[in-house]
Amino acid sequence: MRVPLVNLPPHEVTIFDSDDRIVVRCPAAPQPVRVAVARSELGRIEGIPVVSEDYGRALLPAPAAGVWYIVSATVALAHPERRDLLVPTDLVRSADGTILGCKALGRRVGS
Repeated sequence: MRVPLVNLPPHEVTIFDSDDRIVVRCPAAPQPVRVAVARSELGRIEGIPVVSEDYGRALLPAPAAGVWYIVSATVALAHPERRDLLVPTDLVRSADGTILGCKALGRRVGS
């Protein structure tokens, strides 16, 4: 029996095994989960805006028994109370550096 993985980012997450074979493809979320960000301009350097960013929370689904949610690191950091959030880690990249997927899913431990 497979553990239910729900992918919440706006892109597919591909998980590889240690031999670089694809073991799981999690489709992109139709309604991606993102952290709210409030920005305000602090000034400019050589015409480039410098802004402050205040990160808020994301609209996550309620925890469900036996379900794990794949999220971005930003979402996971915004919700330290959630123990059901997983972040792609041990990234697999192409020769040009493009991210192809990951070999593991990380979970935040502690606060």
